[in-house]
Amino acid sequence: MEKETIERILELLTFSTGIIPRDSHKTGIINFLEKRFTELGIKEKDYYNLLISDSEEMDLLINSATVNETYFFREEKQFQLLKEKIFPSIELKTDEKKLDNDTLRIWSAASSSGEEIYSLYLLAVSMGFKTECTASDINTQMLERGRIGKFTKHSARNVDGSLFHYLLEPSKKEDGSFEFEKSIIEKICFKRINLSRLKDFPQNQNLIFLRNVFIYFELKTRKKILEKIVEESLAPGGYLFVSMNEIASIDNSIIPKNLEKKFDGKVFYFQKTEGGNA
Repeated sequence: MEKETIERILELLTFSTGIIPRDSHKTGIINFLEKRFTELGIKEKDYYNLLISDSEEMDLLINSATVNETYFFREEKQFQLLKEKIFPSIELKTDEKKLDNDTLRIWSAASSSGEEIYSLYLLAVSMGFKTECTASDINTQMLERGRIGKFTKHSARNVDGSLFHYLLEPSKKEDGSFEFEKSIIEKICFKRINLSRLKDFPQNQNLIFLRNVFIYFELKTRKKILEKIVEESLAPGGYLFVSMNEIASIDNSIIPKNLEKKFDGKVFYFQKTEGGNA
């Protein structure tokens, strides 16, 4: 495949999604492109025009370009912090009627196949919260998997997340896979959101998980997304978690003034100051 063709398609991908593919991911994208050229019987130079004119084809390219590594209760130290300190403090606010309609609003902003939002939902419900959960991603294929609510045994890891596997037991099958009841699936709204477009962000959220995303965006895109989240999505006092591996990519210069960086032990997170508007 011609280098110029690859570069043009990758530039279009970045323009459409904000995603800057790492070198390790480019091989998978190139393999997808070569397969599509054969399937469609199309020349390389004509495929670029197809991407511009056919949104469904662009969706296929986007789906091939996103990284979807996830599992239940990933980075369990964050969930420990939620269980032991943050959720109890929010519960006190519930008693004071500070949560709108006594509902805890949770947004998994890069949900992939859904293990993250189900983990957050199960933990919140186990602690007595009425919840309103949103799971978003740019990958349409992963969103559909989340809506189905069925996961293989590989969605649970023994090394990480095992402290909370007791919450998965009611949904665990004999073969080790997981299948959530309809009553649980219906509690989660799965929707496609392109974070780089800064549109359709859920509002007044008490907890947002935006993990393993910023490493694929350039600095100015990270800044715009954080500003949008603070201005529109986080409720006053609300919490934002990024991956523990990417906290270093959140440069202090791009953190909005109403978003305070905090840490508890080895866990870093952000909290919107009470004075900030939702």
